[in-house]
Amino acid sequence: MISISMEDWDLQMEDGSLPSIFTSYLKNAEFVDQIDVNNDEGRFLFVGISKGATNNGWPSLVIVQKYQDHRQTFSPGFLVVPDTSLVFLGAGERLLCYDLEGKARLWEDETGCGFWSWSKSGSYVLMSAELEFGVWNESGKKLWSTFVEPPWSFAIEEQTVELDVMGTIQKFRLSDGVKLD
Repeated sequence: MISISMEDWDLQMEDGSLPSIFTSYLKNAEFVDQIDVNNDEGRFLFVGISKGATNNGWPSLVIVQKYQDHRQTFSPGFLVVPDTSLVFLGAGERLLCYDLEGKARLWEDETGCGFWSWSKSGSYVLMSAELEFGVWNESGKKLWSTFVEPPWSFAIEEQTVELDVMGTIQKFRLSDGVKLD
């Protein structure tokens, strides 16, 4: 199990199996979201999240899912936005967003082929995947996304993202995805 503490947040993640005290996590959580856990195929992902020293040391939110990683080359990842108490989670082709204060799943989305990572630039949440680059705001609203094809990379400059897709460079406004000359 990987444990990370940042600011007031404590996060635990186990990829590939469930913790040995999994039932205790479920019993002690204030909110549990289980997705596709009875699927015979896929890989388990356990995420426990707490804010501050609450819930007697147990994560107040527990997210458990089985996700598909057909090529077994993609790793799950998450991004916490402390200002809005949201967590963005990606695993396989599944993307999720949770309101940690309201203890609720806000949405579920998918990305083709496989998720790579989340990052943040100013008030924007950026998602990189094998075949997609996406932008959300800090409140969890998806602003836009575009198809990309490996090899690809991006660079942020102020309110602009520059995508280099197979050597072709294009610039887009972060706020709405409008292509710039």
